[in-house]
Amino acid sequence: MATPVQDPETCIPPPPRAGCDCVVCCPVGYDAEGEDDESQENKRKRPLTNFQPYKLVKLELDGTRRPLTNQELKEFESKHSQQAEWNKRLSKCERHWQKQCLGVLKKMILSKKLSWAFNEPVDPVALGIIDYPLIIKHPMDLRTIETMLVGGQIATPDEFTALCRTVFRNAYVYNKPGAADGVRECAEKLSLVFEKEMAKL
Repeated sequence: MATPVQDPETCIPPPPRAGCDCVVCCPVGYDAEGEDDESQENKRKRPLTNFQPYKLVKLELDGTRRPLTNQELKEFESKHSQQAEWNKRLSKCERHWQKQCLGVLKKMILSKKLSWAFNEPVDPVALGIIDYPLIIKHPMDLRTIETMLVGGQIATPDEFTALCRTVFRNAYVYNKPGAADGVRECAEKLSLVFEKEMAKL
């Protein structure tokens, strides 16, 4: 698996959302869908996914590959239940990738010096930042991601990665560098921890 390239001065943006042109989804300096190749030449690329889908095939003696029959698939599922995760319900958090992502999430939450600002949803009224909802269109926090993951609302590791990157990118976009609270710096450091942990999976 390729290690994602991380510029220590930025937080990697999540994949662009269809129809959204906010500064989190479409940051200046990053490539975007729908632009021609020439206009994207000098822009940073968003990292490719670490997770690739696979397809079960049977390799015949002559070297040809063919899809498994229903009978062969049932036999595989009964003999290799650990690998046949598609039968496990998302809502039980039993799939291997869910457990790994939950481990990464818990590691970040336990890094209290860095994660204190990202563990709960931002309350703009209580914090006196009334412009927050105007700038941040997709608020997200680590506890909400944990609830979604355990509840089976996150369907793929890529979706989990996008949600976590949204947390860090929101903080990076909204908070100024060098502010007394240090939220932006915490986002940058925790983002590096996250990318490093995800590269291990």
